[in-house]
Amino acid sequence: MKDYNTINVEIRGHICDLWLARPEKRNAINLEMATELIRALEVIAHDPEIRVVILRGKGKLFCAGGDLEWMSGGATSEKDQPPKVLSRLFRAFYEFPKPVVAMVHGKAMGGAMGMIAAADFVVTTRDAGFAFSEVRLGLVPATISPFVIRRCGEYRSMQLMLSGSVIPAAEAKEAGLADILVDAEQAENELDHISNELSGNAPEAMMKCKRLVRKVADHAMNDQLFDFTARVLDQARNTDEAKEGIRAFKEKREPYWRK
Repeated sequence: MKDYNTINVEIRGHICDLWLARPEKRNAINLEMATELIRALEVIAHDPEIRVVILRGKGKLFCAGGDLEWMSGGATSEKDQPPKVLSRLFRAFYEFPKPVVAMVHGKAMGGAMGMIAAADFVVTTRDAGFAFSEVRLGLVPATISPFVIRRCGEYRSMQLMLSGSVIPAAEAKEAGLADILVDAEQAENELDHISNELSGNAPEAMMKCKRLVRKVADHAMNDQLFDFTARVLDQARNTDEAKEGIRAFKEKREPYWRK
């Protein structure tokens, strides 16, 4: 894995720890960090050994959102305008083919919510705080909105975004922003449990499962959808993974991907 300036990538077997690594800037997202994250996700997506990504933040907090110096500046090209870059970043997390677990500690603010809402699992320490701080700065949480609204629903998202105040971790879980609440000293154990559980599943099946959910969530309940889901299952049951999984179950042994 190549070296980066604003993120760290650490591989532990089938698990990748993807660190936001600008602690001196409270891990605020700038052009370089967003670009490096997108590139890292592309590399990780094509690495067959990596099955799970854990998104984390170095230092005292997860992420302070978009770097305001970068957000208020200009760009050399249209594609490098901060709104365009942030939109690509959040979409990259949302469309990433493998499971993503976000580990939130300290504070998560503004643009950090886009990465959190696009993650598949969100673990947070009990003392963490979440904030849609845009309205307090005269900004609008626009690029994160597609992902937050999918996670929390229309009216709850509206309330959270209009408030702008810090949301305690327990309330964030109630709102759907977070999934698992842990004491700080138990966070690593919880991450190990989730990541080991996920990495023990059939890797191709997990990627197909993510694509299936995205497709079905956007589709009307009609014959076209039911035909699609039948085709997906038919294709899956004829894969080498499915044949191995069923054979291993009958033979009362572990399939090859757990060895």
